[in-house]
Amino acid sequence: MQEKMTEFLFYLKGILKYKWIAITLAWLLCLSGWLIVFVMPNRYTSEAKVHVETRTMLRPLLHGMAMQPDVRALLRVMQSLMYTKDNLEQIIKLAGLDKGISNSFDLLEIMGDLKKNIQIIGGANDVFTIKYDSDNPDEAKNVVQAVLTVFSEKTQLSTLSGVDEAHHFIEAQIQEYETRLRNSERARENFKRVNLGLLPGQNSNQIGEIQQISSALEDAKLQLNEAMSRKAALKTQLDEALAGDDWGILADEKVEAEDSRITELKQKKDNLLIKYTVKHPEIVYIEKTIKKLEKESAEKKAKLSPSNDLWVESAAMANPYIQTIKVAINDTDANIASIRSRVEMFEARLKTAQDELNSRLSVETEMQNLNRDYQTIKHNYEQLLLSREQASMSKKVDDQADALKFRIADAPNLPLEPSFPQRKLFYSAVLGLGSVFGLGVAFLIYLIRPTFITLTQVSQITGLPVLGAISFKSSPEEIKRNKRDTLISNAAIFGLVLVYIGFMVFDVLSLKGKF
Repeated sequence: MQEKMTEFLFYLKGILKYKWIAITLAWLLCLSGWLIVFVMPNRYTSEAKVHVETRTMLRPLLHGMAMQPDVRALLRVMQSLMYTKDNLEQIIKLAGLDKGISNSFDLLEIMGDLKKNIQIIGGANDVFTIKYDSDNPDEAKNVVQAVLTVFSEKTQLSTLSGVDEAHHFIEAQIQEYETRLRNSERARENFKRVNLGLLPGQNSNQIGEIQQISSALEDAKLQLNEAMSRKAALKTQLDEALAGDDWGILADEKVEAEDSRITELKQKKDNLLIKYTVKHPEIVYIEKTIKKLEKESAEKKAKLSPSNDLWVESAAMANPYIQTIKVAINDTDANIASIRSRVEMFEARLKTAQDELNSRLSVETEMQNLNRDYQTIKHNYEQLLLSREQASMSKKVDDQADALKFRIADAPNLPLEPSFPQRKLFYSAVLGLGSVFGLGVAFLIYLIRPTFITLTQVSQITGLPVLGAISFKSSPEEIKRNKRDTLISNAAIFGLVLVYIGFMVFDVLSLKGKF
């Protein structure tokens, strides 16, 4: 710490060696800066704070029933649109700035000045601060008041200005959707009328019915196969029974039996002729019978000769066993015909049910499409009706109560002191900067042209021991000259401070004298 203090003293003594350079530069910079600050024009800032009340009792009560505009977004938009040409012209007129306007160039110049100096700050907490800088305090206040008036009026007019346009648009859309809804309802009605019986919910157990028909068809086919197998087995038995060799003998025996009967009838006739004539009724009947039997016998002998298969078959058919088989075959044929009829009926019913099911599925798909379009149109129509009611309610709310309420928290003030420049601060800053710059230049010169001030500095820098020093004795003239130089430098520094104090006092007195 001691070494640092020693080094600081070395540098301080080195700067004091070039103190006149530092004092001269400080005077030049400070006087120039103070004069510049002195001639700066005064700018006065007027400020007003306004609170925009965006919450009303109607808003929570009518939640969901009326449109709730985004008031804060509207305020931000209006804050940006305050610098439009129309608004600026209205501000110029209200603030009385149009008195000195002689041509359009003056108007544009004033508008540019307003755009540059008007500030609308805030809005996060519904509190806005309006500021304006001018060289005239009255003008600053009037401009702030004009901005406050225009901002309030424009925002009030824009609160729900689009309600009427929205209401007309919604009405047009409702009429269009009414037509579409009626057309959709008419299309659904015609579709139901054309496809009656195939609509969803009508005969909904058709799949179960198809399954039952399919099951019955399979059972009928199984029974048909069983009957066909039984018939085949019966035919096999019949063929085996007819394959025997005794059926011709049996046929001959049958013919011979018929011939013996004819013989018996002839003997009976002969016996009756002994008693009666040929015209006796019994004899006539026996004669007819004999002729009939002979005729039949002759025909059978001609048809059923031993060389003819029909003779054998006829003989075989007379067998009870074969007759039983034939009866069974006939019954089986009848059963097969019945079962085949049932199979054909079930197949026709199954095809009809499947075709009807395919038609029903197509009808259901088309019905779903119609219902989907109808539900979409109906939903949009209901939403439009709800929006129309909300628009009407919002219009009524807008007529009964303002959405925005402006409350002035701080009225535009008449500035008593200029907001710019802050001369006291600037004077002090110029003094500090001038002094620092002068000392900095002196320190830089000392670093460029270093000089040993004390023996300790020589020892520290060279690293060699100092054995002795030669003292310097100033003459009386030199002592006087040094004292005079110190007095003049101190007076220069004091004079610089006095000038600084003078500028500060003059600034205070000028403000008091003006106001």
